[in-house]
Amino acid sequence: MKNVILSFFLCISFVVLSAAQGYDPNKRSDPDAANWDIATLDTAADADDLTGIEKDVILEMNKVRTDPQKYARLYIQPRLQYFQRRNYSVPGQVTIVTSEGVSAVRESITALNRAKNVGILYPEKGLNLAAKDHVADQAITGQTGHRGSDRSAPEVRMKRYGRFEPPWTHAENIEYGSETGREIVIQLIIDDGVRNRGHRVNIMNANFTQTGVACGIHSKFRTSCTINYASGYISN
Repeated sequence: MKNVILSFFLCISFVVLSAAQGYDPNKRSDPDAANWDIATLDTAADADDLTGIEKDVILEMNKVRTDPQKYARLYIQPRLQYFQRRNYSVPGQVTIVTSEGVSAVRESITALNRAKNVGILYPEKGLNLAAKDHVADQAITGQTGHRGSDRSAPEVRMKRYGRFEPPWTHAENIEYGSETGREIVIQLIIDDGVRNRGHRVNIMNANFTQTGVACGIHSKFRTSCTINYASGYISN
């Protein structure tokens, strides 16, 4: 009998698929790479402070930000065939019980089909460090959400490692439980159970030009991924 898990999408990630395991973070050996201008979208390729999966999260976000229609067609539309009511069941994988079922997936496809190219994100070292702080904190505490155990908000953590100059803006996404960069981004785009689809809004916000990503272990949900977004941010 298949295991069944309840979905929990504030938003999460995974960290230890290493190069030693043959992990190809930017899909260069994947025929799917032919669908994208990887050289342009892979803005984190040379970021030595990011792991493979963290680079992959940025690549996936840049894919959907620059061609949302293609992203929906290639990666989200195919998920529809694996739903039975609220159960998402891919053969050979654990069944996930979602909050909204297939309707949330369809809604995300419609939204992406109406979306415009909002430009690419570039990794920023201070934002990466702020994200790492939050992932490390929640790995110990098992907490979820955007408030740190020291009561810090995302903006406070970002200002530890840099400053904002006007006009500026910022946001944070967190995803729990996924094991690849693509799945992290897809879950945030579908945003099952989140009424205002705030995680998708952040990914598709044209005002953001900078990002920071950290993925690691989580004592309750096994993995977590914190993604910071900003404009007007200058790392120390």
